[in-house]
Amino acid sequence: MDLSTLANVATALTVITGVFFALLEARRARQDREERAAFATVQAIFTSAWIGSANYVQQMPTGMSPEQIESDPRLLKAVQAICVILEGLGYSVFARIIPLHVVDDLLGGIVRVARRNLRPYIEFQREQSVSEKNWEWFQWLAEQVERHGSGRTNLKVGAHRAFANWSPK
Repeated sequence: MDLSTLANVATALTVITGVFFALLEARRARQDREERAAFATVQAIFTSAWIGSANYVQQMPTGMSPEQIESDPRLLKAVQAICVILEGLGYSVFARIIPLHVVDDLLGGIVRVARRNLRPYIEFQREQSVSEKNWEWFQWLAEQVERHGSGRTNLKVGAHRAFANWSPK
């Protein structure tokens, strides 16, 4: 083998090795980003606004009228807090800052329940403002969770059942 051929083989091996390590690094960076996004999602829900509000919204009767919601200052505050938080999470998923599967795994149930329970209120808000912008990302998020959710958990099968056979690596 002459020196020119040897140099070409060495160059090709160097390029292949570089591409391989670049792919590994890209994969690691994506995993790091998803871990940070999951942590940010957890931080968003472990606030006093979320903790105090989620319970109110989950226990609301389905189809509660906007007038009933607005007549109860504590419930109205809870509804608005949940809507604002889910609005931000919805946009974060859309912008691919937080993966949908992270939100679905952590909050899929409350997203579904909140959307079901707050639909009349959201529609009322849109009619009052003559704008579709009210809580648009919250609605979008709920629709994406329904369309693309993992299906492993839902309102009838919780994580404790779906992942009962889980084990650490």
